[in-house]
Amino acid sequence: MAGSKNGDEKYLVIFQPSGCRGYIQKGKTLKEASVALGVDLEGVCGEKAICGTCKVRIEEGNFEKYGIKSTRENLSPMGMTEKKFFNLRQQQDGYRLACQTHILGNVVIFVPEESRMGKQVVRKAATNRPMRVNPAVRKYCVELLKATLDNNVGDWERLQAELSKNFNLNHLTIDYEVLLDLQNIVREGDWKVTVSVWHGKEIIKIEPGFVEKAYGLAVDVGTSTVAGYLCDLTDGSVVTTASMMNPQVVYGEDVMSRISYTMTNPTGLEILNNAIIDGLNGIVSEVAAAAKIKRTDIVDMTLVGNTCMHHIFLNINPKYIGLSPFPPSLHHSLDIKARDWGLKMPPEVETGDKGTYPPCQVACPAGINGQDFLYLIAQGKFSEALEVVRLSFPFAGVLGRICTHPCESECERGKVEEPLSIRSLHRFVADVERKAGRPKAIPAEKSREEKIAVIGSGPSGLGCAYELVRRGYSVTVFESAPKAGGMMRYGIPEYRLPKEVLDDEIRYIEELGVEIKTNMPVKNAEDLFKQGYKAIFLATGAWTSQKIGVPGEESEGVVYALDFLKNVNSGAKVKLGNKVVVIGGGSVAIDAARLSRRLGAKEVHLICLESTDLTCKDRMPAQDLEIEQAKEEGVIVHPCLGIKKIMTEKGKVVGLDTVQCTSVINEEGKFAPEFGEGEAPTIMADMVIVAIGQRPVDKDFVEVERMPSKTIKIDETTFETNMKGVFAGGDVVTGPANAVRAIAAGKEAATSIEFYLAGMDLKTARPAPPKRIEEVPKEGVEKEPRTVMPVIPIEKRMSFNEVEIGFDQEMATQESRRCLNCSVYAQKEVLEGAECRSLGIRINPGSYVHVLPIEAGFVGADNVGVLIAETPYNQDSIELVIDIGTNGELILGNRERLISASCATGPAFEGAEMKFGMRAAPGAIEKIVIDRETKEVRFKVIDREQWNTELPPEEVRAKGICGSGIIDVVPQLFLAGIIDKTGRFSKDVNTPRLRETDGQMEFVIAWAKETSIGQDVVICQNDVRAIQLAKAAMYAGSKIL
Repeated sequence: MAGSKNGDEKYLVIFQPSGCRGYIQKGKTLKEASVALGVDLEGVCGEKAICGTCKVRIEEGNFEKYGIKSTRENLSPMGMTEKKFFNLRQQQDGYRLACQTHILGNVVIFVPEESRMGKQVVRKAATNRPMRVNPAVRKYCVELLKATLDNNVGDWERLQAELSKNFNLNHLTIDYEVLLDLQNIVREGDWKVTVSVWHGKEIIKIEPGFVEKAYGLAVDVGTSTVAGYLCDLTDGSVVTTASMMNPQVVYGEDVMSRISYTMTNPTGLEILNNAIIDGLNGIVSEVAAAAKIKRTDIVDMTLVGNTCMHHIFLNINPKYIGLSPFPPSLHHSLDIKARDWGLKMPPEVETGDKGTYPPCQVACPAGINGQDFLYLIAQGKFSEALEVVRLSFPFAGVLGRICTHPCESECERGKVEEPLSIRSLHRFVADVERKAGRPKAIPAEKSREEKIAVIGSGPSGLGCAYELVRRGYSVTVFESAPKAGGMMRYGIPEYRLPKEVLDDEIRYIEELGVEIKTNMPVKNAEDLFKQGYKAIFLATGAWTSQKIGVPGEESEGVVYALDFLKNVNSGAKVKLGNKVVVIGGGSVAIDAARLSRRLGAKEVHLICLESTDLTCKDRMPAQDLEIEQAKEEGVIVHPCLGIKKIMTEKGKVVGLDTVQCTSVINEEGKFAPEFGEGEAPTIMADMVIVAIGQRPVDKDFVEVERMPSKTIKIDETTFETNMKGVFAGGDVVTGPANAVRAIAAGKEAATSIEFYLAGMDLKTARPAPPKRIEEVPKEGVEKEPRTVMPVIPIEKRMSFNEVEIGFDQEMATQESRRCLNCSVYAQKEVLEGAECRSLGIRINPGSYVHVLPIEAGFVGADNVGVLIAETPYNQDSIELVIDIGTNGELILGNRERLISASCATGPAFEGAEMKFGMRAAPGAIEKIVIDRETKEVRFKVIDREQWNTELPPEEVRAKGICGSGIIDVVPQLFLAGIIDKTGRFSKDVNTPRLRETDGQMEFVIAWAKETSIGQDVVICQNDVRAIQLAKAAMYAGSKIL
């Protein structure tokens, strides 16, 4: 189904496994589509088919859920340029280069793991050295005379007079926006203020009170990497650093490819400019968060870059520096207000939300992308489907068993016959991985210095910890119980949730880097703050059982369900009666009743206020299936009854007097039971288990404000408590709820904690909640029964074996194919027309960004920065300074003479032009040692401390080789005698690692079993040549100088 707007023909392009999709104009490349739809797809050569890193696979067939047919004919034919990157088998399997493949129809595209852009790891440390501090911005503290009726001079004039008198600062100007807020700030500081003055000429910031510290940010915008250094302007020290890959790399790895991109794309310059501005704002946020300051505390910024980066940052077309005689637009430095970077968002990058999301995704408190999860299962891509789940939470196996599945209640398939069994499919993908032997998780990169404490290891606490550790924080979970898991461990019986499933998924969280300390109760927040924790999340649950408040409740034989379940799940011995009555209608009551049957009770009754009519407003709150299974197991349910009293003899329970309950929920939807005068039964019993709810324990964290119900009072949007830096969520806030809701609270709290530590507004920075699509067409949809979860026979139910068996592969794929794919009617579409937005560099708005001067066509401001930092002009001896990068720059000389040049090193050291080259990201091989005798290889990958030889092969998970590994590999090959002085492979070497493939010699660095991409990672003859050329460029530049 092709769309048309303003006469432009567009087609639906769907990327998997991310699920990103949208209508893209006919003739655009798949690479351009990936950029437009926000798909992180590798590609570092500016769409010139040089690097070969943007490999994708075409998914063929009728995709009824999307309403399209995806075929290779819907794309441009493969040309000779592409064919050199693929062997015959890959061509037959539908592999293409995204940058060379043009869209001619609707297609589904799968992005293999090796083509997905990973989180970049850049190491650019700062070195402290003695320096003369002479900042462009200085702070001055002054106290103004208060205005009176006798002295009502304007505040600006009053401030000028004090600065002139105390600091001899005259003829000052003031930033207009600073002037607008001047009077408020003066009075907020009780007439004491601190002003930031730029170059002794202009006031760019005013703060209330006396503020000593001033911060500046120095940024090096390289072709491949961007590094930011936050400096203390009072002493010149480097406070913290942050770095990232230059976000422009997706449009071209080297300088010439970026210039080419601006020349061949009408909006190319705006796209590249926008990318670097957004990237710089990310650096600003990161250093501010690390230094625990606000972004507006940064009052000065200086920037260097090569000539091309310089022009693009300034939004100046770099066209002419790519043409002889390579003249730059200007040589001089510039000072531009941070707020004055007005940007235009190109139409092919901005995406707009139609305002609708699939019902299952909106209904899920944790926001699981249900339709893409189902699509991947239908395609047999079970590990990718699990990856989609883990984008939202780590408990696919746990919630696949115990979730209340609100997604299914909203599933549009239910309007045809029955909703999809989404919960059971979550369990299926988790079980597939666990039974196959889950590989150890790769630890999350620690990019933040702040320590965060989480109190409680239930679903909310672990959900929060999981989010925070993946965002780079150090997280410690404190748990008072002997084992982690909270209510998931101690409140849910083994026959519903096997402990091995829970243990495995908690282990996964620990492998990511979360530290869990058990048997560690915490009583107050102050102790944690003293230990250096910067934020606290309270997720202590609701562990105190509610009492009924009827006569006889204190008798022997009355126990509370939570204590009962906890004892059984802890392995303690439990005294049980022969005739047990459970009071309550929720899941806890059902669990207590079913557990009593398994422990040997001859008769189990369940009394509840609610009705067994599961369609009415007063229905039992337990899930339909668990009520049904309880009845199958012999639990006798007595609905619509309240408890008048518990009957006793000699202090022991003998039965219960009941009363009819005529209504449970009032017209306002609140719990307000009403009782009738009619006859009600007396039920005999020798044990009563009370399961009418729980509330939080309130003896700890007394400094936190509570509600009358003993739950913690929070801001419902931000999860903040009344204590600064303390957040709360889960049952301790809501009272007893369900696991998925608790996990969602943990996720939201993690977002608030990140905003809090970054000094951001906790409300306005949050994304708007998604809106549900209202209608999905169902014409022509044939009825197909829901796949029924298989269970063990009733005669085997009285054990603790899991009752539900789980889907097999055929059942799972069959069930997932029932999905109506609501996302087709709820997708994002590329917006027409350009929209202007003013972003600016998000430091203090009135501050200046100082852009250093450039030297010549390809000798840029970064070379000036190197010159200032290394000071060869102060040396007597001749020094050679080399800045190794995609565009290498060199300085040679001493105090008498300095000469400089640039050399086109090329992107080989960044992984481009290499068969298995990649940027520095998790899974990249960064250190290589080859044994000179055996020719065996030892290597390390990013995010793994051990050598490959110290790990099981399946835990190595290499993906390719990054720059530092590339620099290692050639000398290692030479020293081991595998290549000669000319760089040619020696065919006489006897090792299975050296082989000939497709007429070219190659050497295996990592065997397929050691990789996550399922194929050997090799260095081939062409790779060696690319490295030789890069080194030769640096050598030639040095020789010429």
